[in-house]
Amino acid sequence: MNNLKFIRLLKRTRVFCDHDKYSGVLKQMALRSTSTVSSQKMKEKEVFHDALPGIVDNLMMSPKLSKLPEVADWVKKVLDHNLTGGKHSRGLMTMFAYEMLEKPELITEENLKLSRVLGWCLEMLQGYFCAVDDIMDGSTTRRGMPCWYRMPNVGMGALNDCILMSSCITETLETYFLKSPQFVELVRLFHEAIVFTSMGQHIDYTMAHRAQADYSLFTMDRYDTIVQYKTSYYTFRLPVLLGLSLVKHVDQKMYADVDDISFKLGKLFQMQDDYIDCYGDEAITGKAGTDIQEGKCTWLAVTALEHCNESQRKLFEKYYASKDIEEVAIIKTLYNGLQIPNLYKQKENELHENIVHRVRQLPSETAPTFFFKLIDQLYKRNR
Repeated sequence: MNNLKFIRLLKRTRVFCDHDKYSGVLKQMALRSTSTVSSQKMKEKEVFHDALPGIVDNLMMSPKLSKLPEVADWVKKVLDHNLTGGKHSRGLMTMFAYEMLEKPELITEENLKLSRVLGWCLEMLQGYFCAVDDIMDGSTTRRGMPCWYRMPNVGMGALNDCILMSSCITETLETYFLKSPQFVELVRLFHEAIVFTSMGQHIDYTMAHRAQADYSLFTMDRYDTIVQYKTSYYTFRLPVLLGLSLVKHVDQKMYADVDDISFKLGKLFQMQDDYIDCYGDEAITGKAGTDIQEGKCTWLAVTALEHCNESQRKLFEKYYASKDIEEVAIIKTLYNGLQIPNLYKQKENELHENIVHRVRQLPSETAPTFFFKLIDQLYKRNR
């Protein structure tokens, strides 16, 4: 038995569930198996990526799109641009959810294939949300490329392209699931995620476009509401529930655990995104930060206001939401003076430990391993 298989066996038997970050013998074996694990991750991504061309081909031949070949060709260009690049973490999470939450003896090749289809449907949803968000925020780059609406011959036609991307989700679900018992539930899950995420986007947008001098609503409770709706529902809850839709027997108590852990993971993920937007290197992130310029209600802004004295608050109120480079720099200097990077690292560690503790309480033998995989991918991803 090789090292990787042995680690998986230990995980299955709950030895790994204390999550001491590869302590003792596991740490030594994990270090020796680094190249094997890296190779496995590459293979997982390769398998996932290999599924996309067939899904797109089926879309082009769908009864609706095939009626207008020129539109079908354009949709392919839209998908090629908006599904290219990035980590595809949501799609991969969907695939992992089925593979790791189903009992090994019940896993089928057909369901493995369908988990990849659902993963790509979720990536289409991600592409849709990103394209809309870039227009709303006036962003310039995404994943190291120009935002879709800034591409030649696109412009505000990107708004209709976003609708087309959203429609591709339903078309794909009909192609692969129309006659299956999961179809109605899958459509419901995607619809619910779109509704909740749009509600979160609305709050996020209106908070950034209120009377600029009024920051009384910049509270942690308000921020948590934005995160739950804008991020948690479709970034964590949806991929897990999509994977579970293919699992043969699911303990109903699992759904409450999924909700709770997904919302906690969403808070950690969004905090990291807020930090990266301000302190990240665009050459690495592929996206220019705009949160300060847009006046977003971010964890950094809320925490800064919690720690400001009167003169610092006046400085914040005067220069926050400015697009002037020098005034943006003033806000960043204010953040540094308030020790925001150190406060962030403390909060990140606190949230991480809280989530680990919550996952340890799960009764299932497989669920902790799955959620620890998500935690390990998230923790300190911005460092």
